[in-house]
Amino acid sequence: MRANGLQKPFNPMQIGTWILLPTLLLQFLLFATPILPLAASIPCTIIVLVCGAATAFFTYKCCSIDPLDARLRRHLARQNGETEVGPANGESCPHNGGTEDDNELVKFCWVCGIDVHVSSMHCKFCNKCVENFDHHCHWLNTCVGSANYEWFFRLVGSVLSMELVRGGVLAGLVISFFVQYAGEINGDSPGGTTLEHSNSWFSADVGLFVAIVNTIFLLVDMGCIVLLVQLFTFHIRLRRDSMTTYTYIVNTQQKKRERGREKMDLERRRIAEIQLAEMQGNLVRAWRLKAAGCPHIGEAICRPCDPIRQEEKDGDLQMQPQRMDRMHNEVNNINNNHTSDGEENDCPADTESNRNDTEKNTVSTPLNGEVKTDPVSFKNEGNDIHIVESDDQSIEVSPLHAAMERKSKSSSKNNREQNVKFLST
Repeated sequence: MRANGLQKPFNPMQIGTWILLPTLLLQFLLFATPILPLAASIPCTIIVLVCGAATAFFTYKCCSIDPLDARLRRHLARQNGETEVGPANGESCPHNGGTEDDNELVKFCWVCGIDVHVSSMHCKFCNKCVENFDHHCHWLNTCVGSANYEWFFRLVGSVLSMELVRGGVLAGLVISFFVQYAGEINGDSPGGTTLEHSNSWFSADVGLFVAIVNTIFLLVDMGCIVLLVQLFTFHIRLRRDSMTTYTYIVNTQQKKRERGREKMDLERRRIAEIQLAEMQGNLVRAWRLKAAGCPHIGEAICRPCDPIRQEEKDGDLQMQPQRMDRMHNEVNNINNNHTSDGEENDCPADTESNRNDTEKNTVSTPLNGEVKTDPVSFKNEGNDIHIVESDDQSIEVSPLHAAMERKSKSSSKNNREQNVKFLST
């Protein structure tokens, strides 16, 4: 179990931050401060050094604090016979756990083997439960929780401030140098202050070298600024919504799964609607359904002409009774055609059993007009659509689809055992 980010073994990314921060400060002192005019050199250098010192201080505070869950901390203290000390306020706690709130919401951690706070999560890198877990920062090699989150937020803000000042200064120096350098080469202007200071850098005529170094670090600063602005605004949004990074990721994945289920239900309904339109001879509707169901292109271009989405937009729930009446009429028509063809012997002879199956397979519509269907998996093999039932779920089939199944059996004498079922909308 890792106590904090200062405990060995150190992370390569963590060691990289220890090297990067001094390098950025040293580069600014050697290649930017001497080039700037005196009126801008002093305040800019002071701001960069203050931000760098604040960054180092906030990094130390964030890494030195142990964000361990309070219940787990008391449990470990009882086992070791020690007096507990809180990570934030430094107040000692009695060994009998008298500070625990019996009404506190808890959950059981199977790794730690005790009840922890409901907002705590077990970090696999630190091998401990972190209270109000936000994320595990590899740059700091420590977990970020309620005990050290404020220091982490200040750390991101201080680094962003330092990079903004550095980036602005270096951008000004690089642009002014090359403008003055080009003017001197073309003979349009005798040069300028930036060009003169760069050429006289430490009494060495290496102005172009200084400009190239500043350009390289300017590119580094620009990349850091883009990432830090994104990170800082992201945590501002999380603080506004009273969320953690972990909660945000879980919610995002849940919404993604819900969109996937909705898309799968839409595809099931689209398949059933296409078959229904083809049975009715409505080729225009069938073509519109197929076009809107094409991946990527159809979903984007043909979305406005999608009949299913238009029905949902117009209030599909209110149209369910009319849709059910239309489907019952289609059942009667198909049954009449089936009887007139004189192929009753090709289908099961037990009419009463079929009627019971039809009643059993009818979709139950609640009073509020909503139709509930259970998610099932299916696969499309040519023109046959097989609906696979799960162990604990049943499939509800409309009367229209039951009749369509009987007609499919009668029309395919060479393959009379084929079963085609469609999930009702």
